[in-house]
Amino acid sequence: MYEDIPKHNPLKTILIVLVLLGAFIAISYLIYRSFYPKKSNEASTSSPSQIISPSGVTSSPNLSPSPSALASPSPSGTPDYKVLADETYTMSSVADTNGDTKDEILVITKQKDGKYHVYVLSSDGQSLFDSKDMPQKPVRISTQTYDPTKEAYLSWMMIFSENSGDLAFIHWNGTAYEIPQSMGL
Repeated sequence: MYEDIPKHNPLKTILIVLVLLGAFIAISYLIYRSFYPKKSNEASTSSPSQIISPSGVTSSPNLSPSPSALASPSPSGTPDYKVLADETYTMSSVADTNGDTKDEILVITKQKDGKYHVYVLSSDGQSLFDSKDMPQKPVRISTQTYDPTKEAYLSWMMIFSENSGDLAFIHWNGTAYEIPQSMGL
């Protein structure tokens, strides 16, 4: 009675299932990679948000993370931030902010009295701006054009609290760096 049923080879069945499973996994991986490409190692990206500008609250589509905001100095290859002996390095950002095609460095250090020292160094290490009166540490530093209607170079925007408007700019006014009186510290 059962002699009419063809005999299977279980090894052949297992091989077919493994080949189909492998093909399914490969196709699934390719589909996944096409919809979810590899993420870059950029710092956190910012979506356009409401910020305070000289003309009031505006949407800022040109808000971008600082090209190199550092949480701590790397052991090798770190530029000389000229941190004073009684201060502790906190963060820094490098960008061309005065239009001279050379990068300037914004450095923030913590002083023993709890205040923060913020200063700008030129590419050759010269001090371009110095203020020892910043009361709190920024959450992050971003670069943005301070007033796009009047200038094209970047300014540093120190964000003290996300999505709150609690921020300050360090801005090149054409002759020197400043924290504009209408904003900041």
